[in-house]
Amino acid sequence: MTKKLTDTTTTTKAKLKNHVAPKARRIGNVLKPKFGVNLTDFDAALAGDVAAAQKIGELARQGRLSAELAPKLAQAYIEIINGSEAYNKATADILVQAGKSAIAIDKSVMQATLANSKYGHQRSELAAEFVASKTNENQRHQYQMNYTQIKGYLDAHLAGIDQQTSLLEQSHRPELKQIAADEQHEMRELNEGLSKGERARYDLIPEKNYQTPGLRAKILQLRTALGF
Repeated sequence: MTKKLTDTTTTTKAKLKNHVAPKARRIGNVLKPKFGVNLTDFDAALAGDVAAAQKIGELARQGRLSAELAPKLAQAYIEIINGSEAYNKATADILVQAGKSAIAIDKSVMQATLANSKYGHQRSELAAEFVASKTNENQRHQYQMNYTQIKGYLDAHLAGIDQQTSLLEQSHRPELKQIAADEQHEMRELNEGLSKGERARYDLIPEKNYQTPGLRAKILQLRTALGF
């Protein structure tokens, strides 16, 4: 007798493998709270769930309307707000300026009244100042004339001394340069001896001679011609 075997294997519905969602669970978890849909709705709609498809379609319709109208509505609200702000600011500016200008006008009236009185007083003071100033100016003029004469004489005297000193300093330049050159030459010879000992070559160290023959006589000739 042949025994009939019973098939206990459960038949499961075939489904596309989702390789992405398991690797991005944190991002997937924000779909529902942020956008009102999740991947479950997505899978259900793909599987033929009419309610899920209708939900997604409604949200998509609202999204299209929002994408088209929201920027225009936002711009309209902004224009209303900006217009209200500009209107109220302009009104405030007008009222504030009216208050400031009213005070300024009153102040100008008072200043004009005071200036009128001050003008009369200053006219009297000016006459008295003129008499005193004229006396002072005569004295100042006499002092300035005396001062200018003395200063001019001393300026010329001091300038002459300075000029003679400058010429003398120039005539001493060769001698001063020679002193510095001699000191430098001595130092180079010392360094040559210290660094090379008996092998020192002092003959290779050039000497500077700023006092060439006839230079002193030429300088004396020029000084005599210049009068010092």
